[in-house]
Amino acid sequence: MSTAMYDDECQTSKKNDREYYVYRLVDPNTGHTFYVGKGKGDRVFQHVKEANRLISANEDENSLKIQQIKQITESDKKEVIHIIHRWGMTENEALEVEAALIDVYPGLSLTNIQSGYGADRGMISADKWREMQEIAVYEEPEVDYIIIKIREEILRNDNYDIYYTTKKAWNAKLSTASKYKYVFSVVNGIVKEVFEVSGWYKSVIYGERIEFEGVPCKEEWIKQVIGKKIPEKYRKRGLANPFLYKKSDSE
Repeated sequence: MSTAMYDDECQTSKKNDREYYVYRLVDPNTGHTFYVGKGKGDRVFQHVKEANRLISANEDENSLKIQQIKQITESDKKEVIHIIHRWGMTENEALEVEAALIDVYPGLSLTNIQSGYGADRGMISADKWREMQEIAVYEEPEVDYIIIKIREEILRNDNYDIYYTTKKAWNAKLSTASKYKYVFSVVNGIVKEVFEVSGWYKSVIYGERIEFEGVPCKEEWIKQVIGKKIPEKYRKRGLANPFLYKKSDSE
């Protein structure tokens, strides 16, 4: 392969690596951002297309995002405003920008169901950040468990009902999650509660997403993780999903 051909392929690869963007969907009536996402190609327009398809087929969709779009296009006879906030990024860069942008709009009740990437590294006060640096990391329990990372602003919107916020509604396989008995509820990288699960089931509201029923765990040997930080392997870059299964040290 000639040097010129190699350089051309490298340039094409770099260009393709930076095809991601972060976008906002804005209500034209209020000017409020109601959804933040990342994507490439025409992803930014797919939400409205999906809402229009459901309207044409006279089908219902329970997601808050789709309901908001339908209200705008049906009742108000207006169009959703699409804003490309940043572009020309790698996927990991877009994930970081998306998460930071979600943090900017905590009071606007975003229709995003889940937290953004790096939810455990989200917006907090400088004092809380300094306190976190002194908190110990928990020792890995021998049992299998699931970590669910929730955003503090969502917890606040749910009146600090940590069980209600943690139990719903996650994009995960029911068959896999059903094998796990314990859930660690994590806010800003710190375990706030451990739940003992009595059962997993499909969400009535959010379709294929799953939820669990359970109670705060009373077993002291596992409650020792409460108030401590999750290990680095659950906080490192690349873990975009706020729903994580216990990892072995070799992973």
